[in-house]
Amino acid sequence: MYQKHIGFDYCFIDNYCKICKGYCCRGEGYVFLTQSDIEGIATYLNLEKEQFLKTYTRKFYDKIALANIKVNGEYVCCFLDKEGLCEIYTKRPLQCRTFPFWDSMKDLSLKELNQLCPAIVKNSC
Repeated sequence: MYQKHIGFDYCFIDNYCKICKGYCCRGEGYVFLTQSDIEGIATYLNLEKEQFLKTYTRKFYDKIALANIKVNGEYVCCFLDKEGLCEIYTKRPLQCRTFPFWDSMKDLSLKELNQLCPAIVKNSC
């Protein structure tokens, strides 16, 4: 199924996430968390908020972000499983839920967009 958002000239094939094995969850970068994200994920994992923060997050630039771990020389999200699927998909952070419809991506070419996510298409939605 295609997702399209007003103001964007591309679509996102949402069922591709199960095929691409976490393409956007790999490499260096930050997934910053809202308070709602923190509370929702902690509850989903049946952890106290402080235990969740201590175990799965790091502080960057006075913001809280999910921790990345190094697997086979590559940084990946701490919630990306061995099959490349998100272990907290139903409670994933707002930043993940809104990807790839970020204002910072509006003016990128299709080639640049596909370097970030192969499930982005133009003229097909």
